[in-house]
Amino acid sequence: MNKIVVILVACATLLSCKEQAQQAKVVASVSAASEDSLMIDQLIAQSLETYDNNAQPFDNYLKEAEDMARKSNNSGHLFQIYTLVGQRLRNKSYYSEAMMMLQKALQIAEESKNKQFRTNAYNQIGVIYRRIDENPQALDMHMKALQLAEEINDSLSLSKAINGMGNVSIAMERYHSAIEYFRRGLLISKQMNNVLGMAINTNNIGEAFMKLNQLDSAMHYYFRSLDYNTQINSRVGQSICYNSIGSAYIEKQQNRLALDYLLKALEINLEIEDRMLIAVSYTQIGKTYLNDKLPNQAIIYLDKGLQMAMEIGSKYTAEEAAALLSEAYEQKQFYSRSLEYYKLATTFKDSILNEKNIFHMASIEAKYNNTLQKLQIDELNKEALLQKTLLSKQRSFLATLIILAIVLIISVVLIVIQGRLRSRFKNLRFQQRLLRSQMNPHFIFNALSAIQVFILENDMDKSSRFLANFSKLMRHVLRSSNYEFIPIHEEVEMLQYYLKIQQLRFSPPFSYEIIQSDEIKNNKVVIPPMLIQPFVENAIEHGLKALGEGGNLIIRILKNSNDMILEVEDNGLGIDYHDQLSQREKKHESMAIKITQERLSILSKDTNKRTHLEVFDKKRKDPFERGTIARLTLPLTIQETPKSTLR
Repeated sequence: MNKIVVILVACATLLSCKEQAQQAKVVASVSAASEDSLMIDQLIAQSLETYDNNAQPFDNYLKEAEDMARKSNNSGHLFQIYTLVGQRLRNKSYYSEAMMMLQKALQIAEESKNKQFRTNAYNQIGVIYRRIDENPQALDMHMKALQLAEEINDSLSLSKAINGMGNVSIAMERYHSAIEYFRRGLLISKQMNNVLGMAINTNNIGEAFMKLNQLDSAMHYYFRSLDYNTQINSRVGQSICYNSIGSAYIEKQQNRLALDYLLKALEINLEIEDRMLIAVSYTQIGKTYLNDKLPNQAIIYLDKGLQMAMEIGSKYTAEEAAALLSEAYEQKQFYSRSLEYYKLATTFKDSILNEKNIFHMASIEAKYNNTLQKLQIDELNKEALLQKTLLSKQRSFLATLIILAIVLIISVVLIVIQGRLRSRFKNLRFQQRLLRSQMNPHFIFNALSAIQVFILENDMDKSSRFLANFSKLMRHVLRSSNYEFIPIHEEVEMLQYYLKIQQLRFSPPFSYEIIQSDEIKNNKVVIPPMLIQPFVENAIEHGLKALGEGGNLIIRILKNSNDMILEVEDNGLGIDYHDQLSQREKKHESMAIKITQERLSILSKDTNKRTHLEVFDKKRKDPFERGTIARLTLPLTIQETPKSTLR
């Protein structure tokens, strides 16, 4: 007995020692990681303290910090290091190297799934794209940052994204939109007491007014920005303000005052070595000398500005400097040199304009697709006419052959019957496509009308969200129109995009629910595209819209034996009340119902199965109910390998 006790005590002691050893290892590991993190913080702080304009952006402190962060797999510190180096390179106008660093930071942010990091990286990359006049890419980056900042409620990143979108709007010559973006950013900066943000946004508002040739308003905001920058002792901000004020005085034809401010800006820019701002200063100083009819002095500064702008890839500044050099050589009557620089300026301008045209590609592509569909329909009409002509000739030929032999008559009759069956089948397919082509323009017209409302109300936030959802919906609609059947989940996805768009039009928005039976969800069920949407649209426009608030819409997709039941139910005013509306509204609604009835009729002929449509007021079955139910019955179609894929 004593031996057993001794053994148990020995085992317990051994286990306790092992546990203590494991705990000691864990504590040591955590302690080492903590020490590494503290050391990396100290190295980054040392880099910030010792960094000046003559130092390398990626100095030895940051390289050592990077090495330690890699060994300890510290993604947060790696992101901080690459972002800091990218900002330093960007401020020196080394945009290619800066982009490489920020792309590394973005990769870390995406791998760690850190939304805060991704927001910061998108904004930083957007700034580089703006500086080299790659406006479409800049807008895309700032838009992504804006969406993430709203998700995580990050006011500072939100302000930066809005400011960036405003700058892109200026580059795209949408100055009023830019002012609204900057004012929104200014409001957020004031709420956060962010003086730097207030300085940036006031200067940008002045820039937009400058583009609108409202010089007094521009000067007012420039001097407000200068006060903010002086308050926080921002040399870069002061330089930007001096350049802006100088440019405004040039437009006021007060060249001496302009030159005073531009020379102050150049002095600061040479000190901080920001090549972008140096190029702007050289160009504007050259412009003042040119206005004073001093082309020799102007050429000296303009040539420096052009060379530096070309080195850093700033197309806008390069285009302005080249145009001014052309004018300077024209004043000197050196017409060949003047023509040379004029051609160079035109090349830069065309490059910028080509980038702007990217924003019109979506609408151009949509127009092209519509034109292509019309051409296809015309081609089918020609083919049908040709077939009809051939059939007519065959009948004439058969009529002459009937006299020759009864056997030949029977053979020819069989051929004709077979040809007619094929022709009927083709006509059914053609009518189905024709009816779908009627549905899509009708739907697109109503959606575009909704977008117009937000644009007229100048609600940029809703307009952006509306257009984003609308573009996704349009892609689904345009692609689905090429197929006779699509998977049911894709039809539901299109309905969800459409309902999100419609919800934005209502304040407060109506609610909706899409109910699917398990048999529908778990099988590869297909459905004719855009079959449910007309009834959803009628329910919203003629039921829920007049209701004002408390609107509710229910869409049911159910299985009943070998049939599929589609129901659209609303709690609106009801179809009986709607019968009292104007003839124009009745005609609008009946057209959608008529087209759907024709589609169901063709589907019934095609499948040789029953289809049915009924629309009734809920009061007819229950006097205490309110609203309308539209119910479609069609054969349940399961396709093992769906032809459509809209992803």
